[in-house]
Amino acid sequence: MARIVEQMQIEEQRAGAQRPVPSLAARDMARRVLEDSFKEKEMSSGRGRPKPCLGVVLGTGMGGLVDRLEEKQSVGFSELGWLPSVTATGHAGRLVWGSVENRTIVMLQGRVHAYEGQPAAMLLRGMELFAALGVERVLLTNASGGLASDLTVGEIVILQDHIDFVRNILPAKHFRTHEIQLYDKCLSSQSVRVAQSAGYLCRSGVYAYCLGPSYETRAEYRMLKILGADVVGMSTVPEVVVARSFGMKVVAASVVTNLADSLNLSERTPVDGEDVCRAAATAADGMWTIIQNLLQGT
Repeated sequence: MARIVEQMQIEEQRAGAQRPVPSLAARDMARRVLEDSFKEKEMSSGRGRPKPCLGVVLGTGMGGLVDRLEEKQSVGFSELGWLPSVTATGHAGRLVWGSVENRTIVMLQGRVHAYEGQPAAMLLRGMELFAALGVERVLLTNASGGLASDLTVGEIVILQDHIDFVRNILPAKHFRTHEIQLYDKCLSSQSVRVAQSAGYLCRSGVYAYCLGPSYETRAEYRMLKILGADVVGMSTVPEVVVARSFGMKVVAASVVTNLADSLNLSERTPVDGEDVCRAAATAADGMWTIIQNLLQGT
C-alpha cells in the first residue's frame, strides 16, 4: 500500500511539473484587475482583497446571479481589451467581482462560443485569467437541451463526463497532463447532494458538446441519446480542458431548457435564445445553492 501511495504522489508531482502557466498577458490582466479595478474598494476597507476562492462562468440565463454578490464591482470585457467580446443572447460580457459570506468570488458574466467566429485560443482566456488570479475551484454553467426521457425543464445536470463533437484546436500544452477525470468527482457529487437536499431537481449526467449555433435536429437528438448523452449544448468543454490543465478543480452544471422528447412534429415550436434564457433562469436558486457549497472549505 505504501508503494502505491508513493507512486500516486510521484504521478501527481509529475503532472504538476507539466502544467502550463498563464501567459504574461493573462498575468498582466490579473494584476490590473486586482490592483486597478478594485483598488478603491481595498483602500476604503483598509485591507487588501484575498485571492478569489471560486471562479464561476455564468452561461445563458444565469447572468442575474451577479446581483447576489456583496460589494459587487464589474468591468466589461471590451474595457479590459483582452477578454474576447461576446455576441450570444443572454451573455453580458462582464467580469464581476464580489464576496459571499466573506469569501471572494470572481464571475465571468457570459462567455464566447466557438460558433461566434473567434479563434480557438480565445475560448481559453477566461480560464487563463482565473488561473492567473489564483482561482483553485471553477464552476462552469450552461444551458442545454435535455435528451434523457425523464428530465424536466429547469433541472440541473452536474456533468460527470462529456462527448466532444467539436474538437477545438487548443494549444498542445493543455493536453500534456493527460487528465482522465476532468470533472472533480468529490465536488460534483457534493453539488448533486446539496442541491437535492435543498429541494431542487438535480442529477449527474453526460454532456454532448456540439458546435452550434443551430439547434439539433430530431435525428441528431436520437443519435446523441444512443451514444449515451443526457444533455447537449454548445460550450463548456474547452473551458473544462483548459481549467484542468492549469490544475483547477472543475464542476460543471447544465440547466435543461428544452426537451428532445417534447419536440413532436405536430406540436413543435421554434426554440430561440430568449426562450432558453427564461428557462435557464428558473434554476438560479438551485445554482446559487451549489455556489455556496463550493465556497465551503476554500
